[in-house]
Amino acid sequence: MLRLAVIFESSPFDRKGLFNAVHNRIRHLLATGECEVDAFCIHSRDNAFTRRVRHTPDVPVVEKVDFDGVTYRMLWYRFSITDHIMVNKLHRRPFFFSRFMERNIHLLEGYDCILAHSFAGAVFASEAADRYGIPFLVTWHGSDTHTHPWRNPLILKDTRALMQEARCNFYVSKALLGASEKILSGVRKEVLYNGVSDAFERYPDDKREQLRKRYAVAPDEKVVAFAGSMSAVKNVGVLQPVFHAIRAGYQGKLKFWMIGDGKLRSGVEKMMNADESIDVRFWGNIPSGDMPAMLNCVDLLLLPSLNEGLGMICAEAVRCGAGVIGSDVGGIPEVIGKDNVVALGDGFAGRMASKSIAMLQTPAVQVLPSELDWSSTAAKELSAIRSVLDSE
Repeated sequence: MLRLAVIFESSPFDRKGLFNAVHNRIRHLLATGECEVDAFCIHSRDNAFTRRVRHTPDVPVVEKVDFDGVTYRMLWYRFSITDHIMVNKLHRRPFFFSRFMERNIHLLEGYDCILAHSFAGAVFASEAADRYGIPFLVTWHGSDTHTHPWRNPLILKDTRALMQEARCNFYVSKALLGASEKILSGVRKEVLYNGVSDAFERYPDDKREQLRKRYAVAPDEKVVAFAGSMSAVKNVGVLQPVFHAIRAGYQGKLKFWMIGDGKLRSGVEKMMNADESIDVRFWGNIPSGDMPAMLNCVDLLLLPSLNEGLGMICAEAVRCGAGVIGSDVGGIPEVIGKDNVVALGDGFAGRMASKSIAMLQTPAVQVLPSELDWSSTAAKELSAIRSVLDSE
């Protein structure tokens, strides 16, 4: 029986993309019956001032969190303005985070293998490898590869070193693996797709009708939605002209939904509310358990991202019966197909609107690739782990 440690930075109190991906990986590894898995979740602590500045929620500081059959050992570190300046302004390694890691690294001793996710998890795993000789594998999920390294030379240097030291680097899409070649080539890399939770499914028509009524959607209305963080990389600023053009070109009744939150929300909300032609509602952050119901009310989901690791919201929406149009970046075409993506560049908003109108008029049946399966992912990950251990 393999003893595995999984370590990553995320939040079990606001379960979104990275947390859900890691959680489902753990669940399906456990389901194989071939391993024991201990999960370590790194989480920052804010005081009242930094919480207000960073717009972070007030969460309970607890030793562990039990969720859906998995226990997460919480590793808390105090968010430090000094560390923030050292890393992002001076491009030097953080002082207080390093001390935090020093206090907690012993927790990783004694495992057969460490499975790290993204940068912070990989930093911990690398330190454990140096101290205890434990091999580690890293899964890179998106911005940790295509965005953050290119904004900070220290992060680029350290990411390259972590990829070099890892016994295997997993990427959640072919596109992300390709992007990683700009950082480092010549090391072991594999594509390891995320799956889609069984919670995301198309509900029976009567249940869908009840949900649409609950969310104030008339039987003859169609819902066009965006779901995700309202951030620059999601390209949310383009949605107002896209929505406007869809409304102008589609003859039926429409509602527009914005699901999620983020730094750009206030500006986007102001711009959309000033457009009297569109009927738009901002839902804010929705609990992850409510997302299948929300997506069962959506007729068309739009994801105009400037970059994307895989775009799991696309897969979740398709599973719930929605049509999906996205930008031709990252792993989005791998999820919804090249026929359903729009290239960035001049006229992007108009071209996305035209494709959206066509799908609203003639809904297409979209089928997900068979590789988006958690059981297959777990089997492939275990195979990689065993090959690493066999080579020790």
